[in-house]
Amino acid sequence: MANSTKPLRRSVGEMAHMNEWRIGCLKGLGLLLSCLLLAAPASAANCRLSLSQPIIDYGLLRPGEQLENRGASLGKRMVRLNVICVEAAVIALRFQGVPANETGYRFGRQGFFNLTLQHPQLDGKPIELAQWHNPTERDAQLRPGQSLVVLVGGAPARGHAFSAQVQVDTWLSSAATAVGNKTTYEGNGRFELVSGG
Repeated sequence: MANSTKPLRRSVGEMAHMNEWRIGCLKGLGLLLSCLLLAAPASAANCRLSLSQPIIDYGLLRPGEQLENRGASLGKRMVRLNVICVEAAVIALRFQGVPANETGYRFGRQGFFNLTLQHPQLDGKPIELAQWHNPTERDAQLRPGQSLVVLVGGAPARGHAFSAQVQVDTWLSSAATAVGNKTTYEGNGRFELVSGG
């Protein structure tokens, strides 16, 4: 996991094999939000997992800008996720991060982010996603402690190439913007292929 107090140093080879998620906020003169996506090891040597871009920039939130009492969404961002397998395999995914609630992951102490897979395809054809341990429950959100599996015709399917858009929806409470000094918010985690898939 990335640590905000130490510089993140990875070789090109390590970056190609790690899909690590880092979200950082800077507050004081303004609230700067960005996401750093690096490459997590695929659990099977047969498959390689990658993300389309290393950074998501949420822009700057100035101290004078007010969030509603209940907080606000910082906006939705999209990242493309790809899995390529040398031999056909059942593809199942999870996101390992610090849970904030039943549906999302911690973003600092007063925020969270949700991850939803959109437009999933296996070998270029649209497919469905479901809970790994309950394939009858269709789902596209990567929740803490749960995995999603690729389905075709209602059953886990084998394929060589999986792709989907990952929608990242980040929320921050109004109390989080009330701090007058520089404050850093982070959310860490990584996408993983589930072994046995």
